[in-house]
Amino acid sequence: MKPLRIGRVALRPHHPTVIAPFTDRTSLRTLAAAAKQGLSLAEARVDLFRDRSVEAVRERVVAARAVMPVLVTIRAAREGGAWRAPESERLELYRALLPDADAVDVELAAPSRAEVVRAARRARRLVVLSHHDFRRTPAAAALDRIVLDGVRAGADIVKIAAHVADDAGTARLAAVFARHPARALVVIAMGEHGKKSRVFFPALGSLFTFASLDRATAPGQLDLTATRRELATFFPDFAAENARRAR
Repeated sequence: MKPLRIGRVALRPHHPTVIAPFTDRTSLRTLAAAAKQGLSLAEARVDLFRDRSVEAVRERVVAARAVMPVLVTIRAAREGGAWRAPESERLELYRALLPDADAVDVELAAPSRAEVVRAARRARRLVVLSHHDFRRTPAAAALDRIVLDGVRAGADIVKIAAHVADDAGTARLAAVFARHPARALVVIAMGEHGKKSRVFFPALGSLFTFASLDRATAPGQLDLTATRRELATFFPDFAAENARRAR
């Protein structure tokens, strides 16, 4: 796996990197405090912004980026987001925000995916291609297809988030890492049975794990305090790094 960075943050397999979503209701003070508590990356959930004009979103992204690197996401409603406007408008917003972002996330199934990937390549920004299933856990063969389709489509990182009804579903998602050890992956098990994935999947190779600041954006997402506490328990290097950061 080639070394990957989002801004100044190096993504290291088997070492937890914590990312949290923010909106235009999240204060910069909250982000700055979170950075001292172990947050390394911020995800601009633009689809959840109250004001989604280019000027307003850019102002927020630039301000957040002064605190930590920013991943820009404009999640479509069909995969759990709030974007219901025309796809052409979403594409134009991605294009407008790329110069001020460190990375972008767009759904693998998005009609504008290829255009977003091309724009990100021109801007030299990292691309996350994602797949979300809030109803079920895909079969192993389907999970493998998602990984390979994402790589072929130009993903730097393939992200899979799927609902799990039991621990067997969580194990099925965990097995993706063993079958694709050389791929850059983020895998999340959503729901009550998937909470453990937020803590332990980084040990298997998931390049970052999501925590919440002021609101959860997926079922089973832990808040930053709980995420930090659990990661510090099981990852001594994470605990040491965050102790230094908090000084």
